[in-house]
Amino acid sequence: PATGSSSGGGRTRQVPNGTPFSVNWLVTLLHVRHVTRAVRAAAGGRLLDVGCGSRPFAELLESHCERSLAIEVDRRRYERSRLLPDAWASGLQLPFLDATFDTAVSFQVLEHVPQPECMLAEIQRVLKPGGVLVLTAPHIWGIHEEPEDYYRYTPYGLRYLAETAGLKVHSVTPLAGFWVTMGARFTQYFTQFEKFYLHPVTRPLMAIVQITSLILDSLHRVDSDAWNHLLVAHKPTLAEGTN
Repeated sequence: PATGSSSGGGRTRQVPNGTPFSVNWLVTLLHVRHVTRAVRAAAGGRLLDVGCGSRPFAELLESHCERSLAIEVDRRRYERSRLLPDAWASGLQLPFLDATFDTAVSFQVLEHVPQPECMLAEIQRVLKPGGVLVLTAPHIWGIHEEPEDYYRYTPYGLRYLAETAGLKVHSVTPLAGFWVTMGARFTQYFTQFEKFYLHPVTRPLMAIVQITSLILDSLHRVDSDAWNHLLVAHKPTLAEGTN
């Protein structure tokens, strides 16, 4: 199935999760920033959101396309969401004709898909020639939404999957480096102590770690340890295919 999950490894709220005192505030902030920039630059026409979850980016997507359609397979989890998908469907078998969409997006979904190459092939099928895919997927993150948590992706792995599906890759961008990854994982670790009602201690520590990590990452990035990547690719046109 094409499903998603929590802020870091899976679903992300459209706005940053509160303040630096909130778990995943930093990774949510950076994910939203990069997705917004990519959608503004690439989206248009008829758009498909694959694995939309609770549709956290609905407003952004609808403001940068002519028509937005969202699908989600996990009905049990998302049937009470404020914004429902347009269809309950799997990314492994998209219920659309070939060359239907100008843009496809999929955010924090691919790690939960048992056959990611099939989902990308389906996305390639429903894109029009020249149509664009914007996708994010984690590289370093803890297990979540078990047991449906199958993969993590290096930038080379994402590029390989996209190219194997017949897409031309524009870019694979790390959303941050080592320090953000370390800080995000550390804040997740702090949550283990909140079952003992230690919020007055853990939450200030989360804020210190996340703010410090953001500063350090701006001073010295190590992209090989990025927690997440953003891929932008397009379906070749007929002219490209003959070159």
